[in-house]
Amino acid sequence: MKSISRREASIRVAVQLARRILREELDPLAYSRDFEVLWIRADYPTEIQEVGSLEDQKAIAEYVGQSEAELRQYARNVLVALVAAEESRL
Repeated sequence: MKSISRREASIRVAVQLARRILREELDPLAYSRDFEVLWIRADYPTEIQEVGSLEDQKAIAEYVGQSEAELRQYARNVLVALVAAEESRL
């Protein structure tokens, strides 16, 4: 069995989670902490930076008065971009 780095494992898990959220039409905001933990534990890889910082985006959106629906759409767009980037990377 081949070993992979914590960074690579975190990226793979983040992509799998993003695919599941999109496929099952789940609320991406409910998983912002999960993405954040993956991002932090992997030492902040740029590949998952946008999903890793969704929790921060929630706070910023609230501060500037962005609606939850707008933030949810932003989060979905970030997940779609992550999955697309992973597919082009393979």
